[in-house]
Amino acid sequence: MDPLLSLTRKEMVRRLTAAAGQMTANIDVLMTLHDLAGDVRGTESMRAAIEELVQTRDHLLGQARAITACAPA
Repeated sequence: MDPLLSLTRKEMVRRLTAAAGQMTANIDVLMTLHDLAGDVRGTESMRAAIEELVQTRDHLLGQARAITACAPA
């Protein structure tokens, strides 16, 4: 396999994984804030933001797995 392509794949997986890790940290902060706020006005939109971040993070991790899976041995 072309070394440049291999390096590019590894870098893409690293960046996707790093972005997902950052999103996980943001999700943790938002969930803590949501728990502290309790059931007050405005927390519905925070819950929706958390769910959207979780979906996006899971999508990024899925892309990283797909890139890794299609790489030749």
